[in-house]
Amino acid sequence: MAGEGAGATPPGADTVVATRLGAHGLRGAGLPNLRDVVGHLGAVQSQEFHPSLWGVAQRAAGTPSAASAREAFSAGDLLRTHVLRPTWHTVLPDDVRWLLQLTAPRVHRLNRPYYPDLGGPAQDAAATDLLAEAVASGRHRTRAELAELLASHGLPSTGIPFTYILMRAELDRVVISGALRGRQQTYAAFDERVPAGYGPLGATFDEDAALTELLRRYLRSRGLATVKDFAGWSGLTMTRTREGLAALGGEVEQVVGAGDAAAGLVMWRLVDDPPLTAAAGDGHVDLLQGYDEYFVSYKDSRDLARDPLSVEAPAVLPLRLPGTEESPFLHVIAVGGRVVGRWRHVLTARTLRLDTQLFRPLVRAEQRGFEVQAERLAAHWGVEHVPS
Repeated sequence: MAGEGAGATPPGADTVVATRLGAHGLRGAGLPNLRDVVGHLGAVQSQEFHPSLWGVAQRAAGTPSAASAREAFSAGDLLRTHVLRPTWHTVLPDDVRWLLQLTAPRVHRLNRPYYPDLGGPAQDAAATDLLAEAVASGRHRTRAELAELLASHGLPSTGIPFTYILMRAELDRVVISGALRGRQQTYAAFDERVPAGYGPLGATFDEDAALTELLRRYLRSRGLATVKDFAGWSGLTMTRTREGLAALGGEVEQVVGAGDAAAGLVMWRLVDDPPLTAAAGDGHVDLLQGYDEYFVSYKDSRDLARDPLSVEAPAVLPLRLPGTEESPFLHVIAVGGRVVGRWRHVLTARTLRLDTQLFRPLVRAEQRGFEVQAERLAAHWGVEHVPS
């Protein structure tokens, strides 16, 4: 384990932000394709499914269309399930099995108060067996179809109890996302969509190897991050995080932040990543989905993405505006990686209009950058951008 920054100048918030933008694939030519983006990030939070497609596509060369992203899900090139934390994530087929074996026990513990009482372990297993039989032999079932099946057997089919029955089956590697049916999600048999073995780990699972693989993937794609950042993102404990960093040894180094916003933050990076360089805000505008990995990857230090020029800017998450409890504008406008406002979309079969709520006015160059990104988003959805 290398020393603190290996003699580098302690980074301020601008350098941390610039490092993260590059690591995330939000700067430069982009990663070659959608699979490369998801593999690079390891897991992509996606409970807001269609906005999450944009979050992946904007990191890929050429900004693939939403239609091509949906096709990738239907084909099984990308999969969506509950992993890391009790929320949806998009993952690669080769990564699902080892990620679930590493993180599902923790998610089960968090979910335990919400699992419905079906009468004991045998009854729990019977409900899971029903789901397994329903999706066997390539039969992809919608949520409504599975609800109808459970209801016919006197089992919970609505609300939180039904949601957690399905989540338990996902965590137990019984079901996973299937082909889209129109705009509806489906569930499919896990083993029919996920290859045998444990991807980068090989034919057998090793928990310590899984932990270090996830840490490498995370640090490579997130840049500078704290122990608490990784623990919050992965759902693992801070103790396990520290054990993983110790196991990586000389592959990683500590970097201590400087300046008002980053002062005292003890962050980690891979030593073979590009060297840290002082960076000023680049002025580039990003339209990010509200749960983009640029935000949810950091529990401890995400507010480095606050805009210093927006005096009343709220915390980056939860999604709040000054004087309100929650913003109806889910998504984020960032300039140079700093949050300057929020956006929401009105999407029709032919047009896209974006409404905004800004923390500060955009200067002329930033407004031009916003329009460029709005056009890019409209092209992703295959419609025409109509300025507000």
